[in-house]
Amino acid sequence: MRRTDTSIGPLIPDSQATVTPARTATWFTQSFVGGRRNDLIGKEWFESCVPESYRAQGRGLFQEILSGARHQMPHEGEVMTRHGERRLVSWNESPLFDPEERVIGLTCIGEDITEARAAEHELRKLSQAVEQSPSVVMIVDTRGRIEYVNPKFTRLTGFTLEEVKGKNPRVLKSGETSSTEYANLWKTVSEGGEWRGVFHNRKKDGELYWETASISAIKNAEGKITHYLAVKEDIPERKRLEQEVEAGNREIVKTQSLTAMGRTASMIAHDLRNPLSSIKMTLQILGDRAVADWQDEEQELKQIALEQVRYMEEILADLLSYSRPDALKPEWLSIDKLLDTAIILAQKQIRDCQAHVSTWYQTGLPTLHGDVGKLRQVFSNMVVNAVQAAEGVADRRPEVTVSAHLDLGEDRPRVRVEICDNGGGIDPEQADRLFEPFFTTRARGTGLGLAIVKRIIDQHHGTVHLEPRVQGGTCAITILATGPIEDTQPNKTRHDQSPEPIPESAPLDTPPSRRQTSIKL
Repeated sequence: MRRTDTSIGPLIPDSQATVTPARTATWFTQSFVGGRRNDLIGKEWFESCVPESYRAQGRGLFQEILSGARHQMPHEGEVMTRHGERRLVSWNESPLFDPEERVIGLTCIGEDITEARAAEHELRKLSQAVEQSPSVVMIVDTRGRIEYVNPKFTRLTGFTLEEVKGKNPRVLKSGETSSTEYANLWKTVSEGGEWRGVFHNRKKDGELYWETASISAIKNAEGKITHYLAVKEDIPERKRLEQEVEAGNREIVKTQSLTAMGRTASMIAHDLRNPLSSIKMTLQILGDRAVADWQDEEQELKQIALEQVRYMEEILADLLSYSRPDALKPEWLSIDKLLDTAIILAQKQIRDCQAHVSTWYQTGLPTLHGDVGKLRQVFSNMVVNAVQAAEGVADRRPEVTVSAHLDLGEDRPRVRVEICDNGGGIDPEQADRLFEPFFTTRARGTGLGLAIVKRIIDQHHGTVHLEPRVQGGTCAITILATGPIEDTQPNKTRHDQSPEPIPESAPLDTPPSRRQTSIKL
């Protein structure tokens, strides 16, 4: 028998568990128990070398083997060294027979498994920690093929280990991480470093999710990379908070900028209004002179001057309207009548552009609770914008369509108003910016028209946006909630009073029908 550092024996106790002389017992006593051969020979094994807590169990097992009640099989037991250290030994015993085939003792060969069992215990503990970890754990080989994922991975992504084993982690790829970032990741971990970052990955059902990841190399005893370890954490709440903070910061900066611009605009408007009024009055006084006293050139100059004054007055009105938003004066109103009035207010621009305006309103629309004057201003501005947008297209007559219908929302019905033109359309990248104050794509104007529109619609807790039309042109879509304005505010519950009831003249269940008109001005 070739002994190793952990082998023990042979140890030969007789039927009374007394250690008998043996050639290798010297090695056992010196290398394992720590004494001399004579220190062990003739001693009762259990009393001398077995911890007291295990003696009764050990003696019982010894007698079972001697009596034949227990078949020969490995078993484990503790042994105590001369210095009091307890070691765990795996034993294999075989009976010793006399010439008459009677059992007179045992030959015991053991192996010290103390360190092996400790390593197994640590490994089992680490394995359980990985299996029960609240973080995703993934192990891939050097070719990027998945070898292991823990249960958290399955709970998060919907993929089981069997479904992803042998595959590349790209099964989770959403396409939002650039190839450059992936190349940097592999370069870092292949050189033995640790990569940290954030992924926006895709679950088995297609849902996207955010996760942080820490990826590093696993090396063998020689320092060679054999696998890569990824520990990842799902961060929906953290990402939501980050986005809220980012959006809040943007809103604060925007509000501060708009406030400063509003104050500046208000100051300019006030300072210019009086001089403009004087110029306008002077021109009107001069205009009262007899026509015969005016030369043609003078008459033309006077008309140009008056038009420019009116244009500047419009700019000042927009500046003041934007810098000093008035409180709403809500009342119940009919949306179709409001839209007709808005079109009439825009009749000069419609006539100048020779535009064709058609309307379609679903019958039985509910009345809305809003500020008549402000909403009239909104839709009049949007009609004028549509007419002007359609005018700029050559070889095409400007056409504008105004429609309104009921839109069934998740919690309550809403009224959807669409004002569409057949113009050249808008750049999708500029669609949202068009509602920013002082942003315009036209040579004239302040860029405040749509900003004022959005502010008024926001006051009514509605939405407004621009969409391109498939057949060309643009649609300005406004959605207004039904019911009292106070009740349409998000996350607001009123306890101090009952909501104002919707008038009986605002049916919500009237079947849709058409009322179409065509306006040429």
